[in-house]
Amino acid sequence: MRVFETELPGVGRRYTVEFADGRRLTVLLYNDGRRETFWRAEEDDDSERLFTLSEPQARKIAEIFDGTYFTPVADELGDTLDHARIRWVELTEDDPLVGLSLGESALRSETGVLVIGVQRGDRTIGNPTADTVLRAGDVLVTVGSDEAHDRLTELLT
Repeated sequence: MRVFETELPGVGRRYTVEFADGRRLTVLLYNDGRRETFWRAEEDDDSERLFTLSEPQARKIAEIFDGTYFTPVADELGDTLDHARIRWVELTEDDPLVGLSLGESALRSETGVLVIGVQRGDRTIGNPTADTVLRAGDVLVTVGSDEAHDRLTELLT
């Protein structure tokens, strides 16, 4: 697979992903934020427009490819949770996570801790999504190994 980038003066930028079998995926990024995607199955074919996206839609798809919303889990959990601990962590105004969404914080990938709930005042957010923005005073209900919780503590200090 090869990727080509071409500046399109006054228009934007074009990215072309060329696969080993000759197929091509092209993404046009316009200066106004729109994105258009095209597919060409064979060298002699014309490109077919697949879809057009706004900037927020394109970011959401990029997050899906990035894995922000999904972390693969082995089919067999086996002893994965044998050493897991549940802990509660209250965020203060000085914590670096305040103001970030769970997805932006990358808590799971950075520490190994999974946030399974957020207590916000009298409200409980069960199974928070990657879009859940963390606030000072939130109590995070976390699950992970002792080592993962140690990494979380280091992150917050």
